[in-house]
Amino acid sequence: MNELCFSDNRMGMQTPPHLVLSEPVFDMDAGSRSATTASSRKHDAPPSLYDEAALYDAVVQPGPCEVFYREVAHGQRGPVLELACGTGRLTLPIARDGHEVVGLDTSRTMLAAAKRKAREQVLPVRFLLGDMRDFELGQRFGTVIISCNSLAHLTQTEEVRACLAAVRRHLMPAGVLAFDVVRPDLGLLSRPEGEVRRLDLGPNPSSAVEAEEVASYDPIAQVRVAQWYVRHSEGEARPMAPLVLRQFFPQELPLLLEAGGFELTARYGDFARNPLGPESLNQICLARVAG
Repeated sequence: MNELCFSDNRMGMQTPPHLVLSEPVFDMDAGSRSATTASSRKHDAPPSLYDEAALYDAVVQPGPCEVFYREVAHGQRGPVLELACGTGRLTLPIARDGHEVVGLDTSRTMLAAAKRKAREQVLPVRFLLGDMRDFELGQRFGTVIISCNSLAHLTQTEEVRACLAAVRRHLMPAGVLAFDVVRPDLGLLSRPEGEVRRLDLGPNPSSAVEAEEVASYDPIAQVRVAQWYVRHSEGEARPMAPLVLRQFFPQELPLLLEAGGFELTARYGDFARNPLGPESLNQICLARVAG
């Protein structure tokens, strides 16, 4: 399944960050709140992928991005912050490497799963409930990571600028922002509206989950809306909450970063650091605060 992180063997959703949250940053280690978003969801509304940690882990499986981001963190001084950390897929391996790591996410369900894994692996990771567009953690980081197309959940330019401003406030002077987004596939975006597409077939299938999607694309807003239908076994396909994801075209990314006070220092077409080209599935970016 492929829009999440094509070369990372993930499904067609372009991956999490999990917003929107109108609450302050909350330390999940305090343990004084429920760790679920499902209870606040309307009973008749389909669940989000981020409400179901086991399904999320079945979809977002280990891949080459882990090695890439571990190498980035290894080359920097200071602690590491991962925004939209999910269930700790990157946060925990980076912590195992000996780094001080903080994971931020807006899904209590994701954070509860990440915290449980950290406890089982005896890793001192700090997990925080918060919104990547506006957070104050009271410390600076040598590396800030936004992996697996999570930035695509920020569909408005002002949301992207707000996120970059928050990242800029938290980076050390020589710190690095590392992130990846999908390179828009015009063939995929131009598919007829209402067409059903299997997500677990093709060049990057997910072996754990059978799923289909019906999607539409707004070329003016550059937003793709994908309705997923997931089948766990032989049962009926179950609808999931739509994934609403921005498409970042290659020429606009440097301009967005510049407007946010950053300069793009490197951009690759895959996690092996090959050049960005017409056949690239992702845009893997490294940026520093301008000046």
